[in-house]
Amino acid sequence: MAVSSEVKKLKDMLIAAESSIKLLFTELRKGRTEFVNIFRSNFIRNYIIVLDKVLTDLNCLSDDSTSAERIFTVLGRDPDSIDALNQLFVDCRGKSLMECIEEAVFDAFILHGILEKLAVSDDDTVFLIEHAARVCASVKALGGFVELLWSSAGNRKRLPRLRPGVRELFHGESCIRIPDGRISGETMNLLKEKALETDPFSGGKAFRYLGGKFISAELSSIRAVEDFFGYVQVRQTFERHFSDFSRQKANLPLLVSSLPGLGKTHFTISYTLHHDNLTLILPRPEDLEETLQPLIEKLASRRDRRFIIFFDDVDPGKINWYYFRTNIGGSFSLPDNVSVVIASNFEFPPNILSRGRTVKFPLFDEVRCLEMIEEFLKRRGLKHRNPNLELVIAADYIEDFGQRKFEELSPRTLIRYLQVYQEDMKKRKKMLDMTRMEVFAKPDPQVFYEFNAKLMRSLYGEGVLDVLQEESLKQQLGTF
Repeated sequence: MAVSSEVKKLKDMLIAAESSIKLLFTELRKGRTEFVNIFRSNFIRNYIIVLDKVLTDLNCLSDDSTSAERIFTVLGRDPDSIDALNQLFVDCRGKSLMECIEEAVFDAFILHGILEKLAVSDDDTVFLIEHAARVCASVKALGGFVELLWSSAGNRKRLPRLRPGVRELFHGESCIRIPDGRISGETMNLLKEKALETDPFSGGKAFRYLGGKFISAELSSIRAVEDFFGYVQVRQTFERHFSDFSRQKANLPLLVSSLPGLGKTHFTISYTLHHDNLTLILPRPEDLEETLQPLIEKLASRRDRRFIIFFDDVDPGKINWYYFRTNIGGSFSLPDNVSVVIASNFEFPPNILSRGRTVKFPLFDEVRCLEMIEEFLKRRGLKHRNPNLELVIAADYIEDFGQRKFEELSPRTLIRYLQVYQEDMKKRKKMLDMTRMEVFAKPDPQVFYEFNAKLMRSLYGEGVLDVLQEESLKQQLGTF
């Protein structure tokens, strides 16, 4: 009789928990109930299986107390509660079950916007937290089921099927409690604090996306946006694009193309990090060939954040764009808090270009080299300088390239050169003295032309030189 009473109590707790899980973690889509795509959705899916298996075996125990023998031996062909509990032990990965459940619950809180609400008297907030408390109570119910099996099966010295660590899973108390049916301000503050601790995005502003997980990324040597020089029109496009998205005005994709080394990657990272409310997500380029919906849905659930998904170093000619066309402006539109940037050394196909804002870096030649140097000097207070100083510095930079101090002529190597120039007082004096000479070196446009020609041939083939010659002619005529 005592066993029957305990079985009924445990069943009631688990049935109530399943109802609350459905409320917190599922939604109705096209007439079907589906789990929301939060970060711990797989764990909750598996947890429902555990509850179902335990409920089934509780029914067996209610009808036949000898079914408790399953803790020692297999009683049927189908997986049972012991199999499910052993898998739960693996899924918890060394954490207590309560920790894992609370992490999933906090995901649901963020999804439902609970933590954004400050009014503790909000009926919907209390309602959802009460359901969360019922889900957490199921941990004790599972622990009670395991202990009931042990006591009903007898303390015999046989090798059990249940892994030793399973019984340790059920230790610990939940912080999600509602004493006297009220939620105090102190409780709400505690829940917010705990939610931030379990938030995968609380540890930084940039994350790699690998295997469905977000891993904090350390991005070193990223310059601030105010430390970029030259390429004014490109910078204006980046500034407008990221400011619009930051202010919730637009979330169009940004398609960036240029030769290597001109700043596609650095600009994207820097302009994202420049805005406090933007978070950078870095998938692999090949992820473009898979459905983006799971990733986008996870980010969409975080309405408290805005995300830039950055696909870098993409080869448009080798990518199957089916999923991009489907997920970006197709049947699945981007949510307001998600935008996409794709960078490539190559041109994008017309049907991809039409889906977003485009920006192309012009070639790096002697004119843009001088523009960068001029702006660099002005930013450092040299407003009334000898006009020949830019020419002397550019010529010295080209000479360093000829001596193989740099592997390429590009904005990134010019910045490295200028950093050395800024820190070397003797070098600065030497450059200044050279401007006073009757004859001094000037940057050779042919060096830039030959470098760009070699680089473009390696990427695009011989036929591309016609394009390079056309751009060079436009530059000379002042029409480019």
